[in-house]
Amino acid sequence: MERLWTPWRMAYVGGEKRHECVFCLALQEEDDRDSLIVLRGERAFVILNLFPYNSGHSMVVPYDHVASLNDTDPVTRAEMFELANLMVEVSRIVLRCDGFNLGLNLGEVAGAGIADHIHLHVVPRWVGDANFMPILGDTMVMPELIPATYARLRAEAEGTFARRDGDIVQAGVIAVVPESGDVLLRRGRHGLIVLPKGHVDRGESVAHAALRELHEETGYRGTIVGWAGSSRFIYRESSGEEQSRHVSYLLATATPTMESAQHLQSDTILVPVAEAAQALDFPDLSSLVTANAPVLKRLTKHP
Repeated sequence: MERLWTPWRMAYVGGEKRHECVFCLALQEEDDRDSLIVLRGERAFVILNLFPYNSGHSMVVPYDHVASLNDTDPVTRAEMFELANLMVEVSRIVLRCDGFNLGLNLGEVAGAGIADHIHLHVVPRWVGDANFMPILGDTMVMPELIPATYARLRAEAEGTFARRDGDIVQAGVIAVVPESGDVLLRRGRHGLIVLPKGHVDRGESVAHAALRELHEETGYRGTIVGWAGSSRFIYRESSGEEQSRHVSYLLATATPTMESAQHLQSDTILVPVAEAAQALDFPDLSSLVTANAPVLKRLTKHP
């Protein structure tokens, strides 16, 4: 019998109480990336747990500050479980987990760290994940930093919704080379300077597609480090048919491979972080890079 032991969370129950609701505070933040909000529905939203039971641990929370399911209406409860089901679907694709724990802790005595604002936990599980480390070693083993997990889950969640709306889903990346302090750009169709991006193949996660496109188009290997943003645009085919496309952009660090030199001679451009936004030929891409410039600078090894 597997058990999800989390004795350290008793600190939430017995520790000093905060007067502010962290969920309500997160909703007031302007940047969902900073507050770890994965997506916002009509009556509820999904947020990653900053102190997770396991990697990818998310919570579905109603907008209304209520302590009991009885205080929510049937439509809100239905949306909460639909969002939980979405996170199960998304997490299976992104994290390749073997199972899930889903549950509500109602009241402090039940282990609720935030008892006055209900939330539904969605905890990915892997065979052997609850080993001796948390109990005997007093150590949590997390294979990935939370910003990277957040980026991969958010990209997949947005892609799922975009497909439901009939959009073609694409993945892109803003990749920085830490050693040189440069951003990887490329010459696209008609010689226009763009970010690496492309279609998401069937059965492929959005995050995997972003890294695949980066390698195919520049010869660089990437490691996802965070979320950059998304865009939606109408593309007109040569036949005159219009298609709506949704692109999720992820932040990544990049390292060269044997193919990189060939790309640098033809279609890949290395541009300093401070100059990358001006080098792009599309305003929406320039705005995206500008918004992420502070993060890109922190990722480089140059002042």
